[in-house]
Amino acid sequence: MKKTIVALSVIVLMLAGCASSENKNTYRGAGIGAAAGGVLGAVVGHGKGAAVGAVIGGTMGGLVGRRMDKQAKELEAIAETKRTEQGLVTKLKSDILFDTGKSDLKPQAKSNLGEMASIMKKYPENVLAINGYTDNTGSEAVNEALSERRAKAVRDQLVASGMPATVMSTYGRGPAGPIGDNSSKAGRQQNRRVEIEVTVDESKVPKESKEK
Repeated sequence: MKKTIVALSVIVLMLAGCASSENKNTYRGAGIGAAAGGVLGAVVGHGKGAAVGAVIGGTMGGLVGRRMDKQAKELEAIAETKRTEQGLVTKLKSDILFDTGKSDLKPQAKSNLGEMASIMKKYPENVLAINGYTDNTGSEAVNEALSERRAKAVRDQLVASGMPATVMSTYGRGPAGPIGDNSSKAGRQQNRRVEIEVTVDESKVPKESKEK
C-alpha cells in the first residue's frame, strides 16, 4: 500500500510539474490540480471510501477551478471569455480597442480595460499572457511590431488601472494563429484581436479562500 501511494505521489508531482515550465507554482490548468489531487486522494482514502479520499485530495484543484469559473462569468460581461483546460481566455477585438493600423487605445477601450482590471484585482493568483494578433495584410515584420505595441498598450492600461505589471507578459503574434479566413473582410476582422490568457499561481490564492 505504501509503495502504491509513493508511486502515485510521483505521478501527481509530475503532472503538477508539467503544468508550467516557468513557475512550479503556476497551474497551466486548474483541472490538472483537481485531477492529480483526486488520484492521490482516492488511494489515501482507501478503506474509508475512495470517493471521499478523492474529494479531499482534489480540494485544492477544485478551489482554483471554482475561482476561475467565477472570474470567467464576471469577465463575460466585458469581453468574449471562455474557460480552457489551462485557465481562461478573454478575447478583445482590435477594432473596438484601436483605430486601423494604430496602437493607441480608444477611450471606450480604456474604460473596458479599467472594468476588467477591477475584476482581475480580486484574483491575485492570476498570471496573464497578453497576445496581440493581426490579419495578414501588409508585411509580417510590420504586423508583428504592431501586434506587440497593441499588446503592450493593453498591459499598460491594466497597470494604470491597478494591476501589477509583474504578473503580465506581452507577445506580438502578428498574423499567426488566425481564427478567421484572411481572404474575407469578416475573417480579417476576426483575426485582428488581443487575447488575454489567464492562468494561476496557486501559491497566491488568498489564505482565507484556501481554508474554505
